[in-house]
Amino acid sequence: MPSQCHYYLKENLLKNFLIILIALAFYPVLSHALVPIQLDQMNDFLLIISILLVAVCFANFAFTYEKSNLKSRAQKTLSYVSTFVFMLLLALLLESIVLAVKIVYPSFYVIIFGFAMLLYIGIVLYDFWDLLRVEL
Repeated sequence: MPSQCHYYLKENLLKNFLIILIALAFYPVLSHALVPIQLDQMNDFLLIISILLVAVCFANFAFTYEKSNLKSRAQKTLSYVSTFVFMLLLALLLESIVLAVKIVYPSFYVIIFGFAMLLYIGIVLYDFWDLLRVEL
């Protein structure tokens, strides 16, 4: 079954690549959307985004490929779509946090950007690790 595992890894790589492309495409949109937010409202915005980020992280980590029958096309598709949505939301929420911090605390931008990148890399690695745990 190594070839089937290899195929699943390729599909997952494609999914993660698409997420990154979409997140990059949304960067200017999110950046432009944050401009009208008043500086005194930005902390409230960061709080709301942080709450959403925690909820999406919980949903993403509650899901596991182990409980999916990847041999079933429907279950495999639902698994990929679910993780796609969770991970895309994570990427966009992290982008929003980084952009908001850039506006409110410009001196922390590089640090927060680095933390966000490490967090997202960890989430992607978890996604691949979870897929590799599946017994085919």
